[in-house]
Amino acid sequence: MSDSPPPSDERAVAAVEEANRSIASVDAYRFQMDMHVTASDGDQLRTVSVDGDGAVNASEKRMQATTQMQDQTVKSYIDGYRAYQGCQDPWGGYAVENVSRSEPWATATPLHRQVLLFERSNVYWQGNETRNGNRTVLVTASPSADTIESLMNRRQAGDVALDRGSLANATARLWLDPETNRPVQSELDIEISQRGATATATITVQYTDYDEPTSVSIPQGVYKNPYELGCPGAS
Repeated sequence: MSDSPPPSDERAVAAVEEANRSIASVDAYRFQMDMHVTASDGDQLRTVSVDGDGAVNASEKRMQATTQMQDQTVKSYIDGYRAYQGCQDPWGGYAVENVSRSEPWATATPLHRQVLLFERSNVYWQGNETRNGNRTVLVTASPSADTIESLMNRRQAGDVALDRGSLANATARLWLDPETNRPVQSELDIEISQRGATATATITVQYTDYDEPTSVSIPQGVYKNPYELGCPGAS
Protein backbone atom coordinates (compact mmCIF):
# COMPACT_ATOMS: atom_id res chain seq x y z
CA MET A 1 0.00 0.00 0.00
CA SER A 2 1.83 3.08 -1.23
CA ASP A 3 -0.77 5.75 -0.39
CA SER A 4 -0.90 6.91 3.20
CA PRO A 5 -4.34 6.68 4.83
CA PRO A 6 -6.03 9.88 6.03
CA PRO A 7 -5.52 10.90 9.67
CA SER A 8 -7.65 9.32 12.38
CA ASP A 9 -11.01 10.67 13.50
CA GLU A 10 -10.92 11.92 17.09
CA ARG A 11 -14.21 10.18 17.87
CA ALA A 12 -12.85 6.86 16.58
CA VAL A 13 -9.67 7.25 18.62
CA ALA A 14 -11.76 7.85 21.74
CA ALA A 15 -13.89 4.77 21.00
CA VAL A 16 -10.81 2.55 20.67
CA GLU A 17 -9.40 3.96 23.91
CA GLU A 18 -12.68 3.17 25.68
CA ALA A 19 -12.65 -0.35 24.22
CA ASN A 20 -9.12 -0.87 25.49
CA ARG A 21 -10.11 0.27 28.97
CA SER A 22 -13.22 -1.93 28.92
CA ILE A 23 -11.32 -5.13 28.18
CA ALA A 24 -8.45 -4.46 30.58
CA SER A 25 -10.36 -6.09 33.44
CA VAL A 26 -11.93 -8.94 31.42
CA ASP A 27 -11.09 -12.27 33.04
CA ALA A 28 -12.69 -14.61 30.50
CA TYR A 29 -14.52 -14.73 27.17
CA ARG A 30 -15.29 -17.00 24.23
CA PHE A 31 -14.78 -16.42 20.53
CA GLN A 32 -15.82 -17.80 17.15
CA MET A 33 -13.73 -17.32 14.02
CA ASP A 34 -14.45 -17.64 10.30
CA MET A 35 -11.87 -17.13 7.59
CA HIS A 36 -12.37 -17.25 3.82
CA VAL A 37 -9.46 -17.07 1.38
CA THR A 38 -9.80 -16.84 -2.40
CA ALA A 39 -6.69 -17.03 -4.58
CA SER A 40 -6.46 -16.56 -8.34
CA ASP A 41 -3.47 -17.31 -10.56
CA GLY A 42 -4.41 -16.96 -14.21
CA ASP A 43 -7.16 -19.48 -14.94
CA GLN A 44 -6.87 -21.23 -11.57
CA LEU A 45 -9.14 -20.21 -8.68
CA ARG A 46 -8.95 -21.73 -5.23
CA THR A 47 -11.12 -21.05 -2.20
CA VAL A 48 -10.35 -22.13 1.36
CA SER A 49 -12.63 -21.74 4.39
CA VAL A 50 -11.57 -22.08 8.02
CA ASP A 51 -13.93 -22.19 11.00
CA GLY A 52 -12.93 -22.08 14.62
CA ASP A 53 -13.89 -21.38 18.18
CA GLY A 54 -12.19 -21.09 21.52
CA ALA A 55 -12.17 -19.86 25.08
CA VAL A 56 -9.86 -17.64 27.11
CA ASN A 57 -9.35 -17.50 30.85
CA ALA A 58 -7.04 -14.51 31.30
CA SER A 59 -6.86 -14.79 35.08
CA GLU A 60 -5.40 -18.31 34.70
CA LYS A 61 -3.42 -17.37 31.56
CA ARG A 62 -4.99 -20.18 29.56
CA MET A 63 -6.57 -20.40 26.11
CA GLN A 64 -7.86 -23.21 23.90
CA ALA A 65 -8.92 -23.04 20.26
CA THR A 66 -10.13 -25.50 17.63
CA THR A 67 -10.02 -24.80 13.89
CA GLN A 68 -11.43 -26.84 11.01
CA MET A 69 -10.28 -26.58 7.41
CA GLN A 70 -11.76 -29.05 4.91
CA ASP A 71 -11.14 -32.44 6.58
CA GLN A 72 -8.50 -31.20 9.01
CA THR A 73 -9.07 -30.27 12.64
CA VAL A 74 -6.33 -28.50 14.59
CA LYS A 75 -6.36 -27.87 18.32
CA SER A 76 -4.15 -25.28 19.95
CA TYR A 77 -3.57 -24.15 23.51
CA ILE A 78 -1.79 -21.49 25.53
CA ASP A 79 -0.73 -22.35 29.06
CA GLY A 80 1.03 -19.46 30.72
CA TYR A 81 3.83 -18.37 28.43
CA ARG A 82 3.93 -21.52 26.30
CA ALA A 83 1.77 -21.97 23.20
CA TYR A 84 1.05 -25.40 21.70
CA GLN A 85 -0.24 -26.09 18.18
CA GLY A 86 -1.45 -29.50 17.05
CA CYS A 87 0.48 -31.08 14.16
CA GLN A 88 -1.07 -32.95 11.26
CA ASP A 89 -0.83 -36.69 10.63
CA PRO A 90 1.27 -38.72 10.26
CA TRP A 91 3.33 -36.91 12.91
CA GLY A 92 0.69 -35.83 15.39
CA GLY A 93 1.74 -34.30 18.69
CA TYR A 94 2.20 -30.58 19.28
CA ALA A 95 4.66 -27.86 18.35
CA VAL A 96 5.56 -25.46 21.15
CA GLU A 97 6.71 -21.86 21.16
CA ASN A 98 7.15 -19.18 23.78
CA VAL A 99 4.60 -16.40 24.28
CA SER A 100 6.21 -12.98 24.44
CA ARG A 101 6.67 -11.53 27.89
CA SER A 102 7.34 -8.05 26.54
CA GLU A 103 3.60 -7.26 26.43
CA PRO A 104 0.70 -8.21 28.73
CA TRP A 105 -0.21 -11.90 28.45
CA ALA A 106 -3.72 -11.15 27.15
CA THR A 107 -2.22 -9.63 24.00
CA ALA A 108 -1.64 -13.21 22.81
CA THR A 109 -5.42 -13.75 22.63
CA PRO A 110 -7.79 -12.68 19.81
CA LEU A 111 -9.74 -9.96 21.66
CA HIS A 112 -6.82 -7.92 22.93
CA ARG A 113 -4.83 -8.45 19.74
CA GLN A 114 -7.64 -6.99 17.61
CA VAL A 115 -7.99 -3.92 19.81
CA LEU A 116 -4.21 -3.51 19.64
CA LEU A 117 -4.41 -3.56 15.84
CA PHE A 118 -6.77 -0.57 16.01
CA GLU A 119 -4.52 1.21 18.49
CA ARG A 120 -1.63 0.89 16.03
CA SER A 121 -3.61 2.02 12.97
CA ASN A 122 -5.42 5.08 11.68
CA VAL A 123 -9.06 4.73 12.74
CA TYR A 124 -12.39 6.17 11.53
CA TRP A 125 -15.82 6.57 13.11
CA GLN A 126 -18.67 5.00 11.11
CA GLY A 127 -21.58 5.49 13.52
CA ASN A 128 -24.32 3.12 14.62
CA GLU A 129 -24.90 -0.25 12.98
CA THR A 130 -27.15 -3.17 13.86
CA ARG A 131 -25.44 -6.54 14.31
CA ASN A 132 -27.47 -9.66 15.11
CA GLY A 133 -30.41 -7.47 16.08
CA ASN A 134 -28.41 -5.35 18.52
CA ARG A 135 -27.20 -1.78 18.20
CA THR A 136 -23.45 -1.36 17.92
CA VAL A 137 -21.03 1.37 16.95
CA LEU A 138 -18.62 0.70 14.10
CA VAL A 139 -15.01 1.84 13.87
CA THR A 140 -12.84 1.05 10.85
CA ALA A 141 -9.07 1.09 10.40
CA SER A 142 -6.43 1.02 7.67
CA PRO A 143 -3.69 -1.19 9.16
CA SER A 144 -0.27 -1.42 7.56
CA ALA A 145 1.31 -4.68 6.42
CA ASP A 146 3.80 -4.49 9.30
CA THR A 147 1.00 -4.11 11.83
CA ILE A 148 -1.00 -7.03 10.41
CA GLU A 149 2.05 -9.29 10.24
CA SER A 150 3.06 -8.52 13.82
CA LEU A 151 -0.39 -9.34 15.20
CA MET A 152 -1.60 -12.17 12.98
CA ASN A 153 -2.04 -15.39 14.96
CA ARG A 154 -1.24 -18.44 12.86
CA ARG A 155 -2.51 -20.76 15.58
CA GLN A 156 -6.03 -19.63 14.68
CA ALA A 157 -5.68 -18.26 11.17
CA GLY A 158 -3.92 -21.24 9.63
CA ASP A 159 -0.91 -21.09 7.32
CA VAL A 160 -1.52 -17.66 5.79
CA ALA A 161 1.72 -15.97 4.82
CA LEU A 162 1.72 -12.20 4.34
CA ASP A 163 4.44 -10.67 2.21
CA ARG A 164 4.84 -7.05 3.31
CA GLY A 165 5.62 -6.01 -0.26
CA SER A 166 2.50 -7.61 -1.74
CA LEU A 167 -0.31 -6.11 0.36
CA ALA A 168 -2.56 -4.15 -1.98
CA ASN A 169 -5.24 -3.16 0.52
CA ALA A 170 -6.38 -3.88 4.07
CA THR A 171 -9.46 -2.78 5.97
CA ALA A 172 -10.35 -3.66 9.56
CA ARG A 173 -13.72 -3.23 11.27
CA LEU A 174 -14.56 -3.28 14.95
CA TRP A 175 -18.13 -3.36 16.25
CA LEU A 176 -18.52 -2.20 19.87
CA ASP A 177 -21.36 -2.54 22.36
CA PRO A 178 -22.34 1.09 23.10
CA GLU A 179 -23.33 0.18 26.66
CA THR A 180 -20.11 -1.56 27.73
CA ASN A 181 -17.65 -0.42 25.00
CA ARG A 182 -16.62 -4.08 24.64
CA PRO A 183 -16.03 -5.54 21.16
CA VAL A 184 -18.85 -7.62 19.72
CA GLN A 185 -17.18 -8.54 16.43
CA SER A 186 -14.06 -7.75 14.44
CA GLU A 187 -13.30 -8.26 10.78
CA LEU A 188 -10.15 -7.95 8.70
CA ASP A 189 -10.15 -7.84 4.88
CA ILE A 190 -6.81 -8.31 3.12
CA GLU A 191 -6.03 -8.04 -0.59
CA ILE A 192 -2.68 -9.36 -1.82
CA SER A 193 -1.25 -9.06 -5.33
CA GLN A 194 2.07 -10.42 -6.53
CA ARG A 195 3.50 -11.60 -9.89
CA GLY A 196 0.08 -11.66 -11.55
CA ALA A 197 -1.56 -13.65 -8.76
CA THR A 198 -4.16 -12.18 -6.42
CA ALA A 199 -5.66 -13.32 -3.14
CA THR A 200 -8.28 -11.97 -0.77
CA ALA A 201 -8.85 -13.04 2.82
CA THR A 202 -11.59 -12.12 5.26
CA ILE A 203 -11.16 -13.03 8.93
CA THR A 204 -14.20 -12.50 11.17
CA VAL A 205 -14.19 -13.02 14.94
CA GLN A 206 -17.15 -12.76 17.31
CA TYR A 207 -16.68 -12.26 21.07
CA THR A 208 -19.19 -13.54 23.64
CA ASP A 209 -19.68 -14.67 27.25
CA TYR A 210 -17.60 -11.94 28.82
CA ASP A 211 -16.61 -12.89 32.39
CA GLU A 212 -18.86 -15.94 32.36
CA PRO A 213 -17.45 -19.01 34.19
CA THR A 214 -14.91 -20.37 31.70
CA SER A 215 -12.81 -23.45 32.36
CA VAL A 216 -9.96 -24.12 29.92
CA SER A 217 -8.78 -27.74 30.11
CA ILE A 218 -5.51 -28.77 28.48
CA PRO A 219 -4.91 -32.49 27.81
CA GLN A 220 -1.75 -33.88 29.38
CA GLY A 221 -0.67 -35.22 25.98
CA VAL A 222 0.02 -31.64 24.88
CA TYR A 223 3.08 -31.51 27.13
CA LYS A 224 4.55 -34.87 26.01
CA ASN A 225 7.71 -34.35 23.90
CA PRO A 226 6.50 -31.27 22.00
CA TYR A 227 8.31 -30.23 18.82
CA GLU A 228 10.51 -27.25 19.67
CA LEU A 229 11.15 -26.24 16.04
CA GLY A 230 7.61 -26.29 14.72
CA CYS A 231 5.48 -29.08 13.29
CA PRO A 232 7.33 -31.56 11.04
CA GLY A 233 6.58 -30.95 7.38
CA ALA A 234 5.35 -27.39 7.97
CA SER A 235 6.67 -24.73 5.65
